Amino acid sequence: MSIQNDVEKLYRSDLEKQRQKQKKKKKKRLLGILLTVIIIAALILIMQYLGLGLGGGKGEGSGEGKDVSTSSNDTSVTTTTTAVPKEFFDIRVSGSTYIIDERVVDLNSLISTVKLMSDNVIVRITDDNATKNAMEDLKKALTDDGREFTETVLDDSSLDNSVADDVTTETVR
Repeated sequence: MSIQNDVEKLYRSDLEKQRQKQKKKKKKRLLGILLTVIIIAALILIMQYLGLGLGGGKGEGSGEGKDVSTSSNDTSVTTTTTAVPKEFFDIRVSGSTYIIDERVVDLNSLISTVKLMSDNVIVRITDDNATKNAMEDLKKALTDDGREFTETVLDDSSLDNSVADDVTTETVR
């Protein structure tokens, strides 16, 4: 009987060891699957942040002027492009002074004001017997800022200074 008890104990301990090994294998598999899922989720988040794959990226370009809307049945996507209307900001240069809304301003404050404007604003410069240096300084400052502008020269025979005859019109971008 004692041999039979010893064999039974060995069998039980061997069976117990096999069960523990199987539990460890299951834990390792579960841990491996969980780790794989976490790594895949992290890669997807990184790809989206960098704009790669899955179509959820940032893409190229500024994206201005595009309106993306979905239809009510959510099966098709319609993309419409709307043009941003251009706005104008008028500056009159008379002699060596810069005039905005009947106020005389210096070049630095004028450029500071223009820098605060959105990109769809075009500066209209009206030359009212301006000095060459004043016009060149203004054009250079606007060009350095990357601002689009047009230039109009007032005709000397004009009785009303607020009416500009387009003798010379130049658009610089």
